[in-house]
This record gives sequence, structure tokens and C-alpha cells, in this order.
Amino acid sequence: MSETDQNSQQPLQQTDFEEITTLVYAEFQVEEALMEHNIPTYYLKQPQETKQPFLRLLKNLEKIGFIAFLRRKNGRVVLRVTPKPPTKPSNILINWLLFFATIGTTFLTGYIISSEPLNPLIGGITFTISIMAVLGIHEMGHKITANKRGIEATSPYFIPGPPPIGGILGIGTFGAVIMQKSLPPNKDALFDVGASGPVAGFFAAVIAATVGISFSHYTVISENAPTLPTPILFWLIGHWVSPSGLIPQPGPGEILAISLHPVAFAGWVGIIVTMLNLLPAAMLDGGHIARSLVGEKLRGILTALSIILLIIEGFWPMAFFVLFLSMYRHPGPLDDVSSLSKGRKIFTIVLLLIFVLCFFI
Repeated sequence: MSETDQNSQQPLQQTDFEEITTLVYAEFQVEEALMEHNIPTYYLKQPQETKQPFLRLLKNLEKIGFIAFLRRKNGRVVLRVTPKPPTKPSNILINWLLFFATIGTTFLTGYIISSEPLNPLIGGITFTISIMAVLGIHEMGHKITANKRGIEATSPYFIPGPPPIGGILGIGTFGAVIMQKSLPPNKDALFDVGASGPVAGFFAAVIAATVGISFSHYTVISENAPTLPTPILFWLIGHWVSPSGLIPQPGPGEILAISLHPVAFAGWVGIIVTMLNLLPAAMLDGGHIARSLVGEKLRGILTALSIILLIIEGFWPMAFFVLFLSMYRHPGPLDDVSSLSKGRKIFTIVLLLIFVLCFFI
């Protein structure tokens, strides 16, 4: 939804304009009120408090079927009111079909990656439960926060992906998403929705990694054998929790390694997903957080740096995906004037710490 989408409405009646104007004047000091291209437009006096008055105005406008946008234009604060567009109901059947399809592909992944002495059926089941829980908790963090902040959003869509067959480095899923059907009311809400998923998913991944490493076992591999990159958090957990079983003695040309239990692998995936989502780029979770913190110019620089980092670390598909997303302008919140709260600015330090812990050694 964008302001442009709102402009293609039927002409406003004079009574509507008068009612809207009364509601606006009840919350703001108005410098000028007029109709611009059939849109009630109000230039607000500066300075004045805007965050709480705007939230109250939104509630009152919703009762009569309207919505508002607060923006800065040529150094002035402009409030525009448009009819609230109807939202198309979601087909929950699609969510369930994708959910069960992803259960199938993740089970196959867990079955394939299970190594002795683990029963592949147990490996498939435990990986499916773990990865679906990690991804689901991440998305439910977004969903619950969206509901709490008055943002219309769909239930999670799980996306099935290829298992590791025929040389394909698949994990059985491309993740999960929710779709927002309305814009956040302000920068605080935009920040909350962006941060809630990675934070919730981070703790779920930590639990999966901790439990999974305790079920894993030591093994020996060739010095040249490919291994998974180790996130800092995974390395720390490995120092607190030891794999089960005896420690084999490496022979010539061999090194000691850990054969990950499928639950540990699900935790590893969750940690990587958290790191990728916290990149301050485009429409990623970190991009939403950056949009609430900084201006468009700096956010564009952060997106470019994120793409470069992804290329350096070998995440080529993700780099192209972020590049594609960066072609679309972030719509921002309804109130793009009021600043982010101080507490959320401080919490950004916690998010940065999570990002660092999820990065590779």
C-alpha cells in the first residue's frame, strides 16, 4: 500500500472533509488546511508533539474509514488523509499446503544428513521439528508484534526447498515469511516488527544448537574435507556443551571434527538465518530496523555494504536477492516524522551484538 494507491479514490464529499478537519484540529496545531488533488492536506505548525496525537488520530479516522500519512516536504510537516483501502482476505489453505510441503522436504533433508549411529527416521523427524520451530518462532515473533501494533499481516508462509540431493546444497526450505497488509503506524512499530523476528528466532536457534550439540558426536575427517563455517555463537556453545561419545584419535592427514546431529544443524541454520535477516538492507528485517533509525541515503549505503559483505562471504544467491529487493523503495511507516524512541535506539546495541555472535569466526 502506498500513498499513490490511495489517490485513485472517488471524490471526497464536503461533509467528509469537514469531519476529517475537525478530527485533525482536535489533535494538531494546523498552519494551513486545503484539498490537494482531492486529498485533505494539512500543513502543521512546528514544533509540536506528533507521535501520540497521530496515533489517536489514526484510531478516530479508522472509525470513519480513513487513514493518514505524516511526512516532511520541503521543510514542512504535511498530514494527508485518504480513504482506507480494503484488504484482501488471505487463503489459509495456501499456508497449510506450504506448511505440509515444507514438512516433507525438511524431513527428507534430515533423513539424508543423518549419520551413524543415528536412525535416519529419527534424524528426519528431529530435524523437521527443530527447523520448523526455529523458523516458525521467528515468523510468529513478527506476527504477534504486528497484531499488537495494529498492523494487518498474514499467517506465516513456509517455503519448501530442495533437500541435499544430487550435489544440491539444500536444507529442505527457503525459510518462512509473513506478508504485511498495512503499514506500521510509526517508526517505533516498524522497529518492533523488524526486530521481533530475529530476536525470537535467535533464542530458538540457541536452544536448538545447545541441545543438538549435546546429541552430536566427534569424528575424524580429512584435512581437505569441506566443513560448515562456524558462527561465533556456535563456537561458544561448543565450549560450553560437549558432544557425546568418545573422542577419536586423528591419524596422519586427518583432523578432529564434530558430526552434527540434525537438531544441531537446525540450530546452525537458525543462527545463519538470524545473521542474514539482521543485515541493514532493503526489505530484510535489518532493513526495516535501519529504515526506522536512519534516512534513505544512509540506508542505501548500508544496503550496498550488505551486498558487498554477502559477496565476500560467498552468499551469492542472497546477494542477488538483496540487490533485487533494493530496487523497491521502502514505504516507511504512516508517521515518518516522529522519531524513534530512545529505548529502541539503545536496544539497537543488543541487535548488533546478536548479529556479531551469529557471524563467522
